[in-house]
Formats: sequence, structure tokens, C-alpha cells
Amino acid sequence: MKNLKISSSILSNQKNIYLLKMQEYEKTNHHIVICSANYLRLKKILKNFSKNKIELNRKEKKSRFKAKFLLKKLSKHTTDSILEFSNLDSSFLNVFNIEINIYHDVELAEVKSLNGFHPNKFPFQSENIPKSEDEKSQQNRFLTEVLDTILTGDFYEE
Repeated sequence: MKNLKISSSILSNQKNIYLLKMQEYEKTNHHIVICSANYLRLKKILKNFSKNKIELNRKEKKSRFKAKFLLKKLSKHTTDSILEFSNLDSSFLNVFNIEINIYHDVELAEVKSLNGFHPNKFPFQSENIPKSEDEKSQQNRFLTEVLDTILTGDFYEE
């Protein structure tokens, strides 16, 4: 009878741990989906990663945009990329610099930093400029928006 109570207690604790972790798994799955979709967007923009540098422009009546990609192949499976996205007619936040880690073996593209700000792995309250807990997710979603703008915005290569 004592062993049955112990087993029951262990199972109960495992269920509670699983329920606590479930929300974290959902965040992780969502993050992987975003990074996977960003990889496919980059693959399309960069013509299957065949070039080390590409400059795209878009001229509109109201504004001019430029997207410049620099790629550095680190290994067969990994590439670093820097994306400079500019609104040439704006003086306020006219350039975004996005460093991207591209993993070809798992087909993921993840933001390393945005304008020099790296996302936290853990929330720290003691920082001079505290970041939100979902900073990493926000940066990857922002990359999604930028890549979608490039894909749907009539950008052309010079």
C-alpha cells in the first residue's frame, strides 16, 4: 500500500511538471516555426544562397528603400548574414542592421542581433536597459516583417 502511494505521488508530480512545461514547449515550437519560415524567405530572396552579396532596391513615389545582404559561409551547415534595411527618405530610424544565423542542415534562420542588441537568454532586472522576456521572439517576428516587405514590395537587384 505504501508503494502504491509513492507511485501515485510520483505520477502526480510528473503530470504537474508536464503541465508547467507545456507552455514552454508551445513557445519553442512557435519560435522554430518562425525561424523555419524565415529560412524559406531568405532562400527565395537570396536565390538559394548562391551569392555572397546582394543589393535590392525599391523606388516608390513616396519613398526609396534598400536591402543589402552580406553572407559569410562559416561551414557547410552554417552561414552568417547581415541585412541592412534602409528607408533612404527617412531621417528617423532609417537603417536597421539585422545579424542572422542561418542553419542549412535544419533549415532555420534566427536573429543574432538587431541594431547591435542581442536578445536575452534569461530576463535580468539588474540591466541598465532591461529587455522584455520575449525579446528574441520579437526580433525574429520583425525579421519576418522585413523579409515579407522585400518579397512583396517589388524590390529589384541592381
